[in-house]
Amino acid sequence: MVQSKREDWERFGRASKASSPWIQELYSWRESPPSFDVASYYGQILIHRAHTVMLAEENIITHDEASKIITGIKKVEQIAMNDPKLVGYMSTETALIKEIGEIGGKMHIGRSRNDLGHSQRRIYYRDQVNRLIGSVIDFRKRLTDTASNHLDAVMPGYTHWRQAQPITLAHYIMAHVEAAGRTVERLEGVYDRANLSPMGAAAFAGTGWPVNRYRTMELLGFDGLVENTHDAVAAIDYFMELSAALSIHMSNLSRLAEDIQIWSSDEFKLIELDEAYAGTSSIMPQKKNPLILEQVKSYSAEALGAMVSTMTSMKGVSYTNIVDRTMLEPVIIDTAVGSTNVMAGLVQTIVPLRENMMKRLSEGFSTMTDLADTLVRLYNLSFRQAHDIIVNVTVEALKEGVKAEDITSEMIESASEMVIGKPLR
Repeated sequence: MVQSKREDWERFGRASKASSPWIQELYSWRESPPSFDVASYYGQILIHRAHTVMLAEENIITHDEASKIITGIKKVEQIAMNDPKLVGYMSTETALIKEIGEIGGKMHIGRSRNDLGHSQRRIYYRDQVNRLIGSVIDFRKRLTDTASNHLDAVMPGYTHWRQAQPITLAHYIMAHVEAAGRTVERLEGVYDRANLSPMGAAAFAGTGWPVNRYRTMELLGFDGLVENTHDAVAAIDYFMELSAALSIHMSNLSRLAEDIQIWSSDEFKLIELDEAYAGTSSIMPQKKNPLILEQVKSYSAEALGAMVSTMTSMKGVSYTNIVDRTMLEPVIIDTAVGSTNVMAGLVQTIVPLRENMMKRLSEGFSTMTDLADTLVRLYNLSFRQAHDIIVNVTVEALKEGVKAEDITSEMIESASEMVIGKPLR
């Protein structure tokens, strides 16, 4: 007996179980997404510290000045946690000078907002790429573990939503494991090209100060330099790449969601969704709606839109530091991570309806390719001859209401006489 609604008034009927924690996490990320500047502010703080340390090591400022700057920056960072208006660079510097005096202005020796901003973006995006890679690797592991439980779940495979050939649910799931592997490879490539330091480029022509670009690079965890200082403040192709990789990944998740939604429908009834991944209706008591699957599909459209916006904003702009660009916003990345986690959890809890799977197979003709191959092997026919024979057999069986499992050798011999003018034996 389904219990009445209690604490969660949205969870009732055929969706009485608490919503999946993965779904709750995804929704929470989307409800109050941070701006890019707020989300990446930690990167700006890291740069201030690293640049200040380098300035002191190169004797451009004194160690005492560096100590005061780093102490002051820590205080400004704490203030900025409650005042997002401080996350812009000039606001941070002004707050620092107010905190420690004019020494704070020395923090900006040998750099510009240009190399600072590009470094901040690269730090944020490289860290998000690592986060994405982690979620996709976990997705692959969870799907692989799930597939091992469904090796004997034989079901129809479809092309154009018509029965094609028998497969197992495990085989289908592993297809998405492979697709996700390519996502990891793409993201690793993005990481390699993103994790390069622009620091030392200053506005774009370098600086007359004897800065140590390699030391700043090392302190910030970059793997190398953007060698050309003009390119250092002009290049944003790495996050254009990231937007493309995200769009491809979300498209793959959308296709997974589409298949599961159809397979779980009343008409197909090949699998059953766990209640934690379903919703219900306020008026129709029988409903168990796969709402999260539809939402994941809509999120893939957002990822595609973000990619198009990012790409088109770069059309016809000068190759230098610019502001007429569209950033890849944190909410798009959060949604990709959240959707990946949700789909992994959903697949893990799918219940294959094995009897229905076999029933659908018996009602269809998905073994006809194998039957044609058998004729080729046994009777030395060309595949086209065998194919044409089985076409005739299938048409006759459908006309007479004969199931595939009830096809007789007489039906095959009759079709052979029609196609090649003689029986097979």
